[in-house]
Amino acid sequence: MAGFHGRQGFHRRHAHRQWGPPPSPPHYGGFSGYPGWSYGPPQPMPPAPSPPPSTPRLGTEIVTLLLRTQIEYYFSEDNLARNVHLKMQMDEEGWVSVHTIASFPRVKRLTNDVVLILRSLQPSPTVEVEDGKMRRRGTWKKWLIRR
Repeated sequence: MAGFHGRQGFHRRHAHRQWGPPPSPPHYGGFSGYPGWSYGPPQPMPPAPSPPPSTPRLGTEIVTLLLRTQIEYYFSEDNLARNVHLKMQMDEEGWVSVHTIASFPRVKRLTNDVVLILRSLQPSPTVEVEDGKMRRRGTWKKWLIRR
């Protein structure tokens, strides 16, 4: 049997292994750690940062104006002439849900607050708002897609 040298050979090769718990590291005395380090029980994690505000730091008045301008563009004659996606979102009376408009990327970048979106459109001469929906004021029938 190659490699077997009896009990003594086995003992010599594995003499470094000991049965029982590993030996404790040597203690050099006098060292209590680095300044500012604590060796007590684990400390709780700091609270997570709060989520970003729904309206950026531009200020509500500016965001309101930007929202109204953007959504008035969506319901403009020029855009509705080309925007089949928006026209497909209209119900039989031309209404589009505020949640649909809030999901558009340019509106999403401004806010995710649907109440602010609806409030920003109150003075609009182009878009009318009712019950969480909006549509082009006056000529909405012209833009309906027959299904």
